[in-house]
Amino acid sequence: MLDKINAATIVVIIGAGLLLISLLADWLGVGDDPGFGNQQKMGSAVGLLILVTGIYFIRKSD
Repeated sequence: MLDKINAATIVVIIGAGLLLISLLADWLGVGDDPGFGNQQKMGSAVGLLILVTGIYFIRKSD
């Protein structure tokens, strides 16, 4: 079973991955619109929120 630090680490990895994919979507060839569109903004915001939440839980568990 996952302990709190491992679960928070997984949350950080998921958040960082979503953030990176959202920021690099044009370069990766994902999506329809050229430029930084609304979907990229939303994905970046959600990814950052998940990343910060995971970091908060890691720091809280120490």
